[in-house]
Amino acid sequence: GIAEICDVPDSVANQKRHVRVIKSDNNGLGISIKGGRENRMPILISKIFRGMAADSAKGLYVGDAILSVNGEDLRDATHEEAVRALKRAGRVVDLEVKFLREVTPYFRKASIISEVGWELQRAFLCPLGPGASSPPAAAPRSPPRADTRYIPLQLTHLARNLKYHDAENRCIELHSPDGIHSCILRAVDPQEATTWFNALHSAIGKSTQKALLDANRALVAIIGELKFIGWLSRRCSGEPNGRSSSESSDELDKWQSIFVAVTDREFRLYESAPWSVEAWSRPFECCPLVTTRLAGAGNTSTVGSNSSAQSSIFCVRCGTTRGVLSHWLRSETNRDMAAWARVLVQGCHTAIITQREFSFRCLYQGRPCQLIVHLDRGFTLLDSSLVGSGAPITKALWSFPFDKLKGSADDGNKLLFLDFAGGLEDGSGGAEIELDMECCPKPVVFVLHNCLSAKVHSLA
Repeated sequence: GIAEICDVPDSVANQKRHVRVIKSDNNGLGISIKGGRENRMPILISKIFRGMAADSAKGLYVGDAILSVNGEDLRDATHEEAVRALKRAGRVVDLEVKFLREVTPYFRKASIISEVGWELQRAFLCPLGPGASSPPAAAPRSPPRADTRYIPLQLTHLARNLKYHDAENRCIELHSPDGIHSCILRAVDPQEATTWFNALHSAIGKSTQKALLDANRALVAIIGELKFIGWLSRRCSGEPNGRSSSESSDELDKWQSIFVAVTDREFRLYESAPWSVEAWSRPFECCPLVTTRLAGAGNTSTVGSNSSAQSSIFCVRCGTTRGVLSHWLRSETNRDMAAWARVLVQGCHTAIITQREFSFRCLYQGRPCQLIVHLDRGFTLLDSSLVGSGAPITKALWSFPFDKLKGSADDGNKLLFLDFAGGLEDGSGGAEIELDMECCPKPVVFVLHNCLSAKVHSLA
């Protein structure tokens, strides 16, 4: 621990004192000093560490000016000269000190501000491990002044009413990229809070764009091209399989920070900002854009009654073999929400157009088949039962273009139903087709919907 700044008796204040400190083996004095001739300040004790020699001497205070060490005058010493004098003082150290009450507010302020914010251990995307081709880049540090603290804004999560309820709308939350540290700022009124929020939002936005460029240079061969990155808040509650409850409770209003990245192929979620190349490769959830859909903004029955936040809430749904995963997400501004919506919609369409053809294993009338969904040619069912028999396996059982599709449905379990206009080529006269997808059919459904959406968008 560190000795607290405390008031000293009047008999001690502004009086010269001699204090003998006896160091234990292999241990220092147990103090930190500030000041020096270059700062136009005396050499001052800024910290006393509990349990060490200076603390055990019981005669020193934070705010004491060190006038001499073992008879060596330090009144006009630089900081480095004072450090050297203390180091060579030996096991028994005789200090001449004088408490300066006027400097204690300085140290009290320094003590408080030293607890504010965070510092990054290394710069963004710096190499890791002994195999790194270049030495780790230095992270920005606070200046060597006890009354000043820098808080790095790169990939910091700026939020309001996330972890701390602020009924007066006067607070701004800053959360560190690793999600461990927080800094809460409170303004005198909502107007000032908004001004500061907008300034911080602009600065963080610019630094995020730089991080995006840096990440793409390092990651494009690993995860593809990053299109958009940033922090969002995700609602913690929700029913399985994407069903949302309409009940209102405190639990429904709980949100957690998540870092989101949209690449040219995927929608990726991280628990904290991925700071290394390795971390970018480990999202806690990842879904192909071709099976991802923007479901729209929330309403009071699903996102609570906070009307000020309601307009910046949207839902992203992912079709998986486990069912539909629904993510209710909240951005901090309407403009942010619009940017995320645009990136997601365009990203899904581009992913569909780039891949164009999608293949799904299924059973049709008990026969193993492949359902092919093609952006231009529509639906084709291939017979896979002849694999290994020497016969060609590309026999099409039926084929329909998109404009023949009248409707689709699924049972949420494994069955997919497709209703086409006109009969099948085998003369069965029916166009209502049932396919057993052997798992949840939602990926097929989402690909189908995204194909139709991309087609409509191309016409517009």
